[in-house]
Amino acid sequence: MDISFKTAEGRFNYRVAGLIVHDEKLLIMQDENQPYYYVPGGRITLHEKSEDAIRREIKEELSLEVNIKRLLWVNENFFEESTLNEKFHEICFFYLLELQDEEFLIRGNEFTVNEEGKIHTYYWKPFEELIALNLYPLFLKERITDLPLEIEHLVEIKL
Repeated sequence: MDISFKTAEGRFNYRVAGLIVHDEKLLIMQDENQPYYYVPGGRITLHEKSEDAIRREIKEELSLEVNIKRLLWVNENFFEESTLNEKFHEICFFYLLELQDEEFLIRGNEFTVNEEGKIHTYYWKPFEELIALNLYPLFLKERITDLPLEIEHLVEIKL
């Protein structure tokens, strides 16, 4: 069971996200018919460690095995999702990941994956292009070029 629930005031999510970086580019994704980008990841299930969750999510979404380099950020994010018109309170652990096999790179700078009927398009975007994109959470645009050596706690409020 995913740790996500809806209330009259909005939705709570407990999730993980993975930063996969190669040659000064970040792997980001966009769902079909969505106006924004984000990094791969998903919800943590009950009784699942966040490290196990990010490995599972990357395997499910990309059929890819990754190594966890380190936890970068714990992000408390308060926002309204524009297409759902729903307020969110989200706790997300952002991990820096590394590819176990660079064969994944042959997919190119843009590729599409059908995950159980959901169409995701993935892009390798140079760091300098991220600032102009509708990428969430917003702190990624600036912090991607200076990754912390110790875990940082970040709070974003966009309600």
